[in-house]
Amino acid sequence: MSKVTDNLVINQYKLLNCLASGQYSQVWEAIDNETTRRVAMKLLLPEALKDPEQLASLKSEFKIGSSFEHPNIIKYHEISVKKTHAFFTMDLFAAPNLKGWVVNDLRGIHIRFKRLIEFVALALEQIHERGWVHRDLKPDNILMNKSAEVRVIDFSLACRAATTFSKMFARKQLTVKGTRTYMAPEQILGKALTPQTDIYNFGITIFELLTGQAPYAGSTPKDLLLRHIGEIPPNPSDINTNITPEMDRVILRMIAKKPDQRQKSMSEFLVELRNVSVFKVPIAEEGEQTEQQMADEALKKVLGGTLDSRADALRTKLGGGVSPPAPLRKPKPKSTLKRTASAAPQPAAPQMMPGMMPQMPMQPQAPMYPYPMQPMPGMPMPYPMQQPMQPMPMPGGQTPWVAVPQAPAAGPQAPRLTPPAAVPPPAAAASARPHVPVAQVHVAQVPVAPPQAARPLPPPVAATAIPTVATKAAASAAPVQAPASKPAPVRAVRAKPAAPAAKPDEGMRIDDLLGFDDLPPAV
Repeated sequence: MSKVTDNLVINQYKLLNCLASGQYSQVWEAIDNETTRRVAMKLLLPEALKDPEQLASLKSEFKIGSSFEHPNIIKYHEISVKKTHAFFTMDLFAAPNLKGWVVNDLRGIHIRFKRLIEFVALALEQIHERGWVHRDLKPDNILMNKSAEVRVIDFSLACRAATTFSKMFARKQLTVKGTRTYMAPEQILGKALTPQTDIYNFGITIFELLTGQAPYAGSTPKDLLLRHIGEIPPNPSDINTNITPEMDRVILRMIAKKPDQRQKSMSEFLVELRNVSVFKVPIAEEGEQTEQQMADEALKKVLGGTLDSRADALRTKLGGGVSPPAPLRKPKPKSTLKRTASAAPQPAAPQMMPGMMPQMPMQPQAPMYPYPMQPMPGMPMPYPMQQPMQPMPMPGGQTPWVAVPQAPAAGPQAPRLTPPAAVPPPAAAASARPHVPVAQVHVAQVPVAPPQAARPLPPPVAATAIPTVATKAAASAAPVQAPASKPAPVRAVRAKPAAPAAKPDEGMRIDDLLGFDDLPPAV
């Protein structure tokens, strides 16, 4: 530990705790005293400060890492290289790497598997588009939290991807860099590196995430490298039987020995991944069951613990246990099904016939006409919606018409309009006529009502009504008997006015000759 780390302060950064430690460097959690922002600091150890290769590697990593702008790639901030220290800062992503997940919680990786793999593939796709090869992709360099947020880190071994032109003049690399467990055959042999090299590293990583172990293991480092070059890898489903054969083919293509046998790009890999099912039985969170698992448990409750011929027939009838019915509901306790003595029986709901509409409860409504409605003597209750007819004085002395009820003869009849005998002047009528409520002069309407007891007929109204056709016909058909006490009416004849007498001094006028022609002739 250097004198600087002993003081735990470098420039404006205060070191809080060490997150990881390697052969040449350490990763610290630090806080910026100027902005109070927490960052991750990669700090070279004092021994590495004197090594030009390590200083160049630190500068190269910062240059390459800061050129990416992707949510799944760690973000770099600043670098400082001096005689007393050399470090750069980056985002603090407080999450373990996938190596820790494999050791401590492999099931947690399987729950988040597709989301995790897609994020890493998208990060590698941008790295390859920028013309770089990571060259050291492994579970140790991938961070993931419980929300499946991913960050790809450590570009210390990244290099330029070889193109078609550069492959023609490429020389064999004298120094092989990488992690032996994940190195591609061309990487071991020192050949030109392409994006297919990262695809191989990624394939070995996926194999380990699904099975918990790498496909190759050797007794010595050289034996391990030779297995990468010449040994056929096993199927992942041979170790984890829950992996589908389709996923086996995707992984085996990624770790093919020759680069041209692998996927051409990460985009092609993503298309294959999204079109296959990774697991035969989906993995759910702890305490959370998938539909298949709930169906299996429901079928197990129906069949019981043993599987005899009858249970096997039931399993076959239910579809072989693949899609059994929904879990049976437990019956309610008997105590809740008993009816208490105080509870009154509920009336049965009326049965509805086809095509009938459900009957809605009738709500009482307020009267639509605000005035009191009282029938006239001998008249039925008027219908409230009719408007009353009131006598009104007319100009010129015309007779108004009013509604006068008629005595019912054989059945209800409509009222007749009859002119009154005389209508007083407007001023006198207003003072002499008593006030009649509006509700009493409504036009009579006979509502439909059940039959009631006969009421005594009111005395006949004065014959002021206009005779109808029916009454005229009845009068002509019945014999006419004149009352003895009353003489027959005599038709009055208007007499002609007498001519005035002629004065003596006046001669004969034309009126004197009236009736002259009617005199008898003279004898």
